[in-house]
Amino acid sequence: MDDRALWELMSQTHGAIAAYYRPMWRVFTAEGGGMLLAAFAHDPKAVTPAYLRVRDPYTAIGVYQARLATAAEKGGLVEEKPGVYRLTEVGRAKTQRFIEEARAAMAEADPLPPADGERLAHLLGRLVQAALDTPPPPEPWAIGIGYRLMPALTPPLPYSEQAISCLHGYRDDAHLAAWRPSGLSAPALESLTFLWRGEADSLDTLVERLAHRGHPRRVYAEALVELRRRGLVEGPDDAPRLTEAGRRFRDRVEADTDRLFFAPWGCLDEAEKGEVAHLLTRLRDGLKEGAW
Repeated sequence: MDDRALWELMSQTHGAIAAYYRPMWRVFTAEGGGMLLAAFAHDPKAVTPAYLRVRDPYTAIGVYQARLATAAEKGGLVEEKPGVYRLTEVGRAKTQRFIEEARAAMAEADPLPPADGERLAHLLGRLVQAALDTPPPPEPWAIGIGYRLMPALTPPLPYSEQAISCLHGYRDDAHLAAWRPSGLSAPALESLTFLWRGEADSLDTLVERLAHRGHPRRVYAEALVELRRRGLVEGPDDAPRLTEAGRRFRDRVEADTDRLFFAPWGCLDEAEKGEVAHLLTRLRDGLKEGAW
């Protein structure tokens, strides 16, 4: 199994783990918990919309402002000064309780014998540490935040779940490092990606598919102008299409993301990667069976 296939297996397993705490996550996020968890990971530092947008530059800053304000209205955050938020004791306790309950649900659902679970946790932990120890690029921003939430090695499944979360953060770090030097704006890059994947074929489709980002229509109209100016897209707003240069550019972004992301994976030899694949498969399949 190559590194890309192993990563896909990790992501599938992560989804299978999440099924066991998703109901409590929905309750938690309904109370502003998404922003509480972000603030908890930064605690005791304050958080701002701009700081949260480092990992996700595609979403409008006003969306983060609104989410933070909602969490403050519910008592989980306090706005120390305009746009600067800090956890309250209520928010800290609520977040800690969610984490503990979610990890207890994971531990109870773990289908692997303790020795196998601990072996998987150990190997995944080595991958995370190798990524943290790899010199930039990428800057280890998102993985560093995730690492602050790492639990103890025992019980092993919560540790493995957070290790995979950290690797998802490192994937985001690698992706940002792969395209930001180009100077493209985030909406332009995301618009290009949707055209590249065949998931949009007009400005109207882009606006519809990306409505959750919170940007007005003009942002994506300007993104198409930017892409045309760079020679990456051609055609009118109702039928934009990638140029050959645009396809090569987006292919290179993907290849550079993979190159940066997988560079630390050499810390495991082929036998150890095979072991990870075997344990992940058993874990994923066992969790799915338990869910039924």
